Amino acid sequence: MKVNKLISLRFNVASQTTANINVNFPVKSIHVKACAFTDYGAVGTGTQIYASLVSDLTDGEPLGLLFLDSQYSSNLFCDVSFQPYKPKIINGTYTFKLLQPNGTPYETNTDDYVNLILEFNGVDTTDT
Repeated sequence: MKVNKLISLRFNVASQTTANINVNFPVKSIHVKACAFTDYGAVGTGTQIYASLVSDLTDGEPLGLLFLDSQYSSNLFCDVSFQPYKPKIINGTYTFKLLQPNGTPYETNTDDYVNLILEFNGVDTTDT
């Protein structure tokens, strides 16, 4: 089996947030298909840096690299894959963190969002 899910992450003056994700089969791989940042502050807020997005969903491995100004954030296509040692049950609340280029937490200035399209592949599915 394979399923695509839209994950909407709200970072409200914070460096981390959570999302509840449920997949009804054991997952052998997760593929990030799209990753975009939306800055709800004023255009040109001075947050024009890149941040990494990591999560316990992927055991701390990166999900994407985002430009933190929606005026320039066009990283809609993404090609990052995660394959755990053995298939995982995805059913719970997962934490997502934004990290600055030096690896320290990045706290958003305003009510900002990261949207992901994640492809979850079951053990009987070929990875794409």
